[in-house]
Amino acid sequence: MFNTKQTNLKVKTIFISCMAASVMLMSCGGNGDKAAAGEATATDAAAATDKHYTAADLVDLDLSSSGIAVVTKAPKDAKVMKYEVNGDICVYGGKFFKLTFSTMDGAAVDNFSMLKEMTSDKELNSSFDKFEAEDGDSFLKKNKKGEFAFIRSIDAGGKTVNISEGMPYDISPDQFSDYSADDVKIMYEAAKATAAK
Repeated sequence: MFNTKQTNLKVKTIFISCMAASVMLMSCGGNGDKAAAGEATATDAAAATDKHYTAADLVDLDLSSSGIAVVTKAPKDAKVMKYEVNGDICVYGGKFFKLTFSTMDGAAVDNFSMLKEMTSDKELNSSFDKFEAEDGDSFLKKNKKGEFAFIRSIDAGGKTVNISEGMPYDISPDQFSDYSADDVKIMYEAAKATAAK
């Protein structure tokens, strides 16, 4: 017979490992063929902006035509890109505004609870310092280096949509960004303003 508690723990550990790898790809980069991975081009790179945004700079952006049934906030000329490796949708508003929208099965409340628990688990995430903000379906976390990151989970289109800062370096026109705390907080506000259609 299977031990349900052990089986659940193994499933949770595998899921945590996959999510951790995904977060690392979003924050630090990843491997992949740029041409196969997304739609970013040299023209996009030339158009990249180094602007640090404020909440007043953000406008509504409907992602439903890209397969994510939400309206979010983003800079006026933000580009929407699909990461072909895993199907995530990324919003590129410039070097200091990047969001990733990923989907998973199940209810947002359950998935968010699991993601929050995994994030604060010191064995799985030794760099975790504290939750800077918690808003029911979202959190802003700080690591031991003082860097910020966030996750927001909402129900949309029959799936959980998870929103996080950053995007894979291999489709980002400027590849890597060192976000300030203010940059991440603006992206967090955009994520919190995102609504299902």
